[in-house]
Amino acid sequence: MLAAITGALAAGSLLAGCNSSDTGAAAVQPSSAPSPSPSPSPSPRPPQALNPLTGLAPAPTGSVVVIKVDNGGLARPYQRGLDRAAVVYEELVEAGETRLAAVYTDGSSGEVGPVRSVRESDIELLREYGTVPVAFSGGNSGVKATFHRAVRAGFLLDASYDALPGAYRLGERRKDARNFFVRPSVVAKARPGAAPRDVGLHFAPLPAGTGTPAAAAKALFSPYVTVTVTYVPETGRWAIAQNNREMPGVGPANVIVQQVPIRMSEYVDVLGNRTPYTVSTGTGPVTVLRNGVAVTGTWRRPTAKDATHYLDAGGNDIPLKPGPTWILLLPRGRPLSLS
Repeated sequence: MLAAITGALAAGSLLAGCNSSDTGAAAVQPSSAPSPSPSPSPSPRPPQALNPLTGLAPAPTGSVVVIKVDNGGLARPYQRGLDRAAVVYEELVEAGETRLAAVYTDGSSGEVGPVRSVRESDIELLREYGTVPVAFSGGNSGVKATFHRAVRAGFLLDASYDALPGAYRLGERRKDARNFFVRPSVVAKARPGAAPRDVGLHFAPLPAGTGTPAAAAKALFSPYVTVTVTYVPETGRWAIAQNNREMPGVGPANVIVQQVPIRMSEYVDVLGNRTPYTVSTGTGPVTVLRNGVAVTGTWRRPTAKDATHYLDAGGNDIPLKPGPTWILLLPRGRPLSLS
């Protein structure tokens, strides 16, 4: 009997041991799904490069092209392509008239014109853009010789009618001249030059309380030319009028009235009128118009190879609205009125 009892106890212990071993194995090897890995945060997109002449994307990589455009009274009905320019300069020429230097960066295939002659002061004015092609037609022989010296020095590229006659189209004839037109894309292909770079235009929001309200401005270049700019709230742009006649399609985001010294050069036009030289280096008063506001300050450009900066009273760049800009090179001392 003792042996039977001992065997029964041994068998029970063995059974208990087997059950205990199975339970422990289940405890140390649970069946569960793996935890999901956290998703990586997306990398921030790098800021898109902007056109330094408009503050808009994308940044162009082709050549800047400058085209001299006639702004005489008889030429204005034929003007085209000025609405596509990134920057337009208006400068004084002979007999109190003005001429335009239109700067293009988009490789536009549309025609621009009427194309007219270059001026000696354009060499100084345009050097801040680098070695870029300048399209023009005709001119004083002495001025052209001066321009060609600048080309040989590497300051600019000759894209004139004389150099590229096949690039130009002869258009309508008018009473005082022949109309020539040219396409920026054709000029850029024939005379590729420097890509757009910083020429001092600073694009940024206008801090609240900056400047004074200005719905319009009037600049008197001479007794014969008055330029009026009027803010259009619906578009956020400025309408430009020459002698009270609005220029169709033209609407820059900014208008800069840069008051500059004028001296007489040694050259004359075909009628014997002395050619004024617009001095674009140095310093002087400036009025920047944007968003129906006028901000006054000082322009500064130490040398012809330097950018032109438009500075407020604290010496900071006056912020411009992204978009095209017109720069009126108003002779110092001529009237400028705001309203």
